[in-house]
Amino acid sequence: VAAIGAYQEGIAKNVVNGKPVVAHIYEYTTQISVTPSNKIEGAERGIVPVQIIFCLKEKNQKKINSHRWFFNAFGPILQPNVCVLLDVGTMPGPSSIYHL
Repeated sequence: VAAIGAYQEGIAKNVVNGKPVVAHIYEYTTQISVTPSNKIEGAERGIVPVQIIFCLKEKNQKKINSHRWFFNAFGPILQPNVCVLLDVGTMPGPSSIYHL
């Protein structure tokens, strides 16, 4: 996520104004992709812009909690037509999400 610009190490604080932070939200629009061999590709390869919203929770409370948190926190605001949830490390094929 850092390689495409949506996360910066060292920016997040775990306490703000004396209150513990629950999660950190990073938003970024990018037009680059990182290949499995760590090569960066961009517009010259036909990569279309994509908006990324990355939410990093302070406490890992397992997958079901993360899914609940996602839908409760972002669903009412973004009102998405479709949501695709992927586990960390999952690499969908070129048309996998389209075929869902």
